[in-house]
Amino acid sequence: MKHRITLIALIMLISSMNLSAQTLAPIPAPSQFATARTAFLASGSAPAAGPRQALVTQMVYSSFYRSFSAMGKYRLVTAPADAELSMVLSTDSFVSDTTNGNSFASPYLRLEIYDTKTHTLLWTLDEPIEGAFREKTFQRNIDDSVAALIGDLKTLASGNIPADPVTNPRPEPTKKRFSNEGKK
Repeated sequence: MKHRITLIALIMLISSMNLSAQTLAPIPAPSQFATARTAFLASGSAPAAGPRQALVTQMVYSSFYRSFSAMGKYRLVTAPADAELSMVLSTDSFVSDTTNGNSFASPYLRLEIYDTKTHTLLWTLDEPIEGAFREKTFQRNIDDSVAALIGDLKTLASGNIPADPVTNPRPEPTKKRFSNEGKK
């Protein structure tokens, strides 16, 4: 009987409490993204590309340079000393899907952004590059990854933090070359 009275009293106490959800303040991006007007772009190479490293580096740099210039937020300068932000664009890869003794490299673009005044790394953005068998398809996939990087950079420039691809992934394309339909 005592336990029942204690339990009822505990339930009444909890139900009478004003439990309001805490709202978290948004986490701001570093202010340099909003205040900077000039940027320097450096190529960090493509070590994962093997013998085609020079071609892949040129494809990635050209695509990003064109998209970044069209963004209009920052003016590209030719020397880091003239810039407020310094960016290093590179490609890399990691080994993934190591099931059954098989593995493959998953390439991605990496953009490291530094404050040139303090030489501090402000942010690193990574975007995956889809694989391709044809050079034209690979160029389109690079352009898609660059567009995602530019979108992330625009988000930072607006004072917000880009979505985490793990907790808030980008929508899947509506058309896929390989389908899992009909497979169990």
